[in-house]
Amino acid sequence: MDTIFWICVQLMVMGAKLLGISYQQLNVILFVILHPALTIVFWYQYRRYKRKYKLAITNSDQIIVNNN
Repeated sequence: MDTIFWICVQLMVMGAKLLGISYQQLNVILFVILHPALTIVFWYQYRRYKRKYKLAITNSDQIIVNNN
């Protein structure tokens, strides 16, 4: 586990150098801004899909009942 952590740190250091920012700035951008934003976006999409799927099931049940 320790090895994976240090590999990730080195990747972030290289990414920060590539972008011309510090490791700390990249860390904030990734874990304080992007990760929570993506979590909210995916949660919202999940809720929309769940609502749409529930509506589709309800509508298909009504069609089956009406056809009988």
